[in-house]
Amino acid sequence: MKRAVTMGNFDGCHLGHQALFRTLKAVAEVNGLTPTVISFEPHSNYVLHTPGDPLLLTTTEEKREFIESLGLEFLVLPFTPEVAKLPFDVFVRQELIEKRGVCSMFFGHDHCFGAGGKGNYETITAAFPELSTAMLSIVLHKGERVSSSAVRNALLNGDVARAQTYLGRPYRLSGTIVEGKRLGHTIGFPTANLQVEKYKFLPKHGVYVATARLPDGNGGERSFRAVVNIGTQPSTGNQQLAIEAYLLDFSEDIYGRPMVLDLMAYLRPEQKFPSLDDLVRQIGMDADTARNYNGNHWAE
Repeated sequence: MKRAVTMGNFDGCHLGHQALFRTLKAVAEVNGLTPTVISFEPHSNYVLHTPGDPLLLTTTEEKREFIESLGLEFLVLPFTPEVAKLPFDVFVRQELIEKRGVCSMFFGHDHCFGAGGKGNYETITAAFPELSTAMLSIVLHKGERVSSSAVRNALLNGDVARAQTYLGRPYRLSGTIVEGKRLGHTIGFPTANLQVEKYKFLPKHGVYVATARLPDGNGGERSFRAVVNIGTQPSTGNQQLAIEAYLLDFSEDIYGRPMVLDLMAYLRPEQKFPSLDDLVRQIGMDADTARNYNGNHWAE
């Protein structure tokens, strides 16, 4: 198999990454090549610098699902200290050309790899004239560079609409439903406690409108409007940080099952209420607000 590839961490798979993916796919198909995205696991900074920095906008499986949905092949390249020390020309020859049949490479404007970061568009084009290479320019949105950092900054401010603009889709939290304190069951609002991967980036603590997606058992999915609280639940004595989703019009037992939450809008900060009655009243109001949310506006 002959491949055209682009390679990197691609955290977020934002609009800048997507522009690269589209170009890769279009050129590869014209030339009879398999368009392939190669992503590092773990994030290269976790090996070169500090594990967990940066926190991940997209886990490997979230990247896989999204990239494959675009019609591209997705490969994971284990990133180890040994791989990090390889000179870029050795890496390209061994890992790309010989092992994976790469004959064409596409670069983001600032991508570099190999020992000392010396592998980039210019050096690889010079060292491997047999490779077809291309580099894309910076992607701007209303004059601002689209980047993973811009997405994180928007989410830190609870601005999920701005993050969605950069991502081209809602920000996603995915994981497994685990058992929590079950307080929600006692107050009439049973919640699903979502456990995400260790280094997943979480937005500003607070309450969100979301779309919850559950597998239907037949290869498809069911979706429900949800109210999601991200935080420490101060009204119930400050619990551990949790992601609690109340699914509207839903009452099944789903412990142990996978769930996806697509964040649609930020409702309010997390707050401590004087009593459980006040908390119940507010959750009811949040549920009504979520039910009336329609795209980017609130139904009258």
